[in-house]
Order: sequence, then C-alpha cells, then structure tokens
Amino acid sequence: MGHIWGVLAALVLAALVLAAGMSGRYGRRGALALALLSVVWLFVNGPMEGPVLLIVTRGHGVTGGDLAGLAGLAIAAWQALATRDGSRGAAAS
Repeated sequence: MGHIWGVLAALVLAALVLAAGMSGRYGRRGALALALLSVVWLFVNGPMEGPVLLIVTRGHGVTGGDLAGLAGLAIAAWQALATRDGSRGAAAS
C-alpha cells in the first residue's frame, strides 16, 4: 500500500511542476489550478518529504518536500495579483 502513496505523490508533483510552467498562460484559472495542486501536494508529499529544514513547533516543521508546495502557492499568488488588472498574466505585461 505504501507504494501507491509514493506513486500518487510523484504524479501530483509532476502535475505541480507542469502547472507551474504553464499556469501563466491561463491567467486566474491557471493560478487557481496551481494553488490547488500546491495544497494537494502539501497533503500527499509524505513519501518524499526529506529532512526538516525549519522547526515550527514540537513535532511540526517545514521539510524539503514542503518547499515545492510553498513555492507553488507563492507563484499562484503572484500570478493572481498580476492578473488583477485584466491582463492574462505576467507574460502579457
């Protein structure tokens, strides 16, 4: 059963990277898709977490695997803010 979770995490990570590369073309819809995949990644990245980089509280911290989800959320927020003026993304400005 553990193998299935590893495959699921790999598929979500691949979709996250693809969405990060293509979301700028799709404006707010692309930013929303990237944000959703980033949140899903934060829940399924257990098999790929890696070492704890920052301890937040006892038993909780930020791992290397969490950085992909946090970066995805940051990119999605940046793209959503960039499309507030009605343009389709940073590439359109």
